[in-house]
Amino acid sequence: MKTTWIRFAKCASLLATAAAVGACGSGGNLPSPGGTAPAGTSKAPVVDMSKPISLTFFNNASNEIFEQEIGARIKAKYPNVTIKTVGNGFTRSNMEKLLAAGEQIDLFWIGFQESIADMKELGLAMDLSEFIKRDGYDLSRFDDAALQMVRDQADKGEIYALPWQVGSAVLFYNVDLFNKFGVAYPKDGMTWSETIELAKKVTRSDNGVQYRGLDIGLVRHFYQQYALSPFDPKTGKATYLSDPRWNRIMQFVSDLYSIPGNRPDKIAEDRAGFMQQKVVAMLPWSAYFQPFLGAAGLNFNIAALPVFDDAKSQGVSPAASILMMNPKTKYKDEGWEILKFLASDEVEIANSRIGFPPAIKLQAAKDQFGADLPGVDKLNMKAVFHNKLTPQPVIKGEYHSAAIKPYVPMIQNVGSAKSDINTALREAQEAADKAIQELKSR
Repeated sequence: MKTTWIRFAKCASLLATAAAVGACGSGGNLPSPGGTAPAGTSKAPVVDMSKPISLTFFNNASNEIFEQEIGARIKAKYPNVTIKTVGNGFTRSNMEKLLAAGEQIDLFWIGFQESIADMKELGLAMDLSEFIKRDGYDLSRFDDAALQMVRDQADKGEIYALPWQVGSAVLFYNVDLFNKFGVAYPKDGMTWSETIELAKKVTRSDNGVQYRGLDIGLVRHFYQQYALSPFDPKTGKATYLSDPRWNRIMQFVSDLYSIPGNRPDKIAEDRAGFMQQKVVAMLPWSAYFQPFLGAAGLNFNIAALPVFDDAKSQGVSPAASILMMNPKTKYKDEGWEILKFLASDEVEIANSRIGFPPAIKLQAAKDQFGADLPGVDKLNMKAVFHNKLTPQPVIKGEYHSAAIKPYVPMIQNVGSAKSDINTALREAQEAADKAIQELKSR
């Protein structure tokens, strides 16, 4: 797998500098980089990127992935820019530790849902509006829902980030298990109710092995599909009892684990059961294919993520990650040039080709999704963009974090039949309200 990733990284580096997408595979010429000034506006000022500078970039993933998506591309485009990375996935506490240690971070790649509110409170969110207006930067090229989520974080119309990648998700399924039991494969456009019925057909014990039809997968996807927030800023309380959609999610959980043989010893997000043990027939998961493609002996395909009966076509959160700049950086002009470059059509297409869903509307970027990943040609890749992205509610980071903590225990209690749905919802409400009140009293 490591050798494969190295080859991807080399290919990605070529893509970042090539004049055509075909540098690492078939494809036509690259479109003009996004973010150029619309007709009738002045061109962006020339920024001297030839002088040697060193920038610290907060990393939202592993060092290997950062190098593929960001590091190698900046080196190819701006060879005199040295990038130092810190961090490995955003949490407020981790960011606070870096600041306490004296880290001077210039640029940020972070997950959206839990980040902008916290970054504002930490003094790390720079309003990019001045640069956007100055350069005539075209924000309309971004996915509408992803851009709206950035706009929703403004107090007075600020733009604190550029959308970069979207949070697509799909239903992975084990082709061999469906063939083994003679059951028709999952299809795009299924509801969760239909998926439960399908799971019953492939939940079996065979030669002493218990096969489970459906794992719960990534649990955040369910409340994202409903655009649910566990915290209501109007009441200052959690929403587990006030919003009936939490009840519907818990009913799905109950139905899922009530299938005889489908309840594991420990209820958790069981990717290993699908990828390594190969005892799970269906797994809802983020559309990040590299680990699945690298799993030995795994014969899989994908279908669109199932939806709730009363939320047809609603997918997951549109903003998986964003790009931000520190208002205290000494290199604002240079930092802005790098953010524009990373969000350009050129880089979005290149990253899409190695399996990272783009946040821009450009159809060419979607059409080439995963094109450079070996083995993707056998997959139903149109499933990745089958559902619409669902704009999420405006969230105050720390209150959301406090209110969402009882969610997983609630799933485990209902799934294991330790609690009925009403009791689990009440207990989650009480735990969340207590945590929220503690935050308010600080």
